[in-house]
Amino acid sequence: MNEFSPYAAPSAAPPPMPAGGLLEPAAVRVFGILHLVLAGLGVLMSLWAFFSNRVNALFFDAGSPEMKAQAAYMNQLEWVSIMSGVFLAVLAGLLLHSGILLVRSRPDGVQWSHRYAWTSIGTKLFSLVITVAFVLPAMQRMMDDAMGMAPGMPPGAADQFAGMMKTMTAVSTVATPLISCIYPALALFFLSRPQVKEWAGLRRSGGA
Repeated sequence: MNEFSPYAAPSAAPPPMPAGGLLEPAAVRVFGILHLVLAGLGVLMSLWAFFSNRVNALFFDAGSPEMKAQAAYMNQLEWVSIMSGVFLAVLAGLLLHSGILLVRSRPDGVQWSHRYAWTSIGTKLFSLVITVAFVLPAMQRMMDDAMGMAPGMPPGAADQFAGMMKTMTAVSTVATPLISCIYPALALFFLSRPQVKEWAGLRRSGGA
C-alpha cells in the first residue's frame, strides 16, 4: 500500500498556463467595468447639461430678484452648458466602446481607453480655459447683482460676504475640471504598464 509522503512530488500537474504564458492583467477587467459604469453616468450628466439651464431658468425667473439675476447668468452661459453636454456625450461614447472591449479581453480596448483618456484630459483643460475666461467673470457679476439686491444687508457686510463667496466659488470652479482629470490619468497610467502592453501585443498576434 502506498502511503502519502510529504517529500513525494505531487501527483497532480499544475494548472496549464494560458497560450503565450501571460495571464490577463487585472487592470484590464477592472477599468473595463469602471468605464462602463462611468459611461452610464456620463450619459445622464450630458442630458442634464443640455436641459438644466432651461429648467432652472424657468424656475428662477419666477422667483426673487436674486433668483432672476441667477436666471440671467444661466441664460448667458447656456452655450457653455451645451458645450459641456457635447463633451460628456463624446466621452461617454468612448468609455462605453473601450469598456466593452476591455471586458471582452480585446486588446483594442487598451488603445480606445488611451484615446478616451487623452480626449478627456484635453476637454477638461479646454473647459478650464473657458471657465477662467467666461464663466468666472459672469459668475462674479451675477453675485454682485444678487448681493446688491439682497434686502437688509449692510453694504460692508454685503461686500465682505460677496468677496468670500467669490473666492470659494472660484476655487471650486477651477478645481473641478482638474480633479476630474484624476480618473483618465489613472486609466492612462495603469493601462500603459508593461504587463498590459505585453498582454495586448500577445493578443493581437494571436499568442493568447
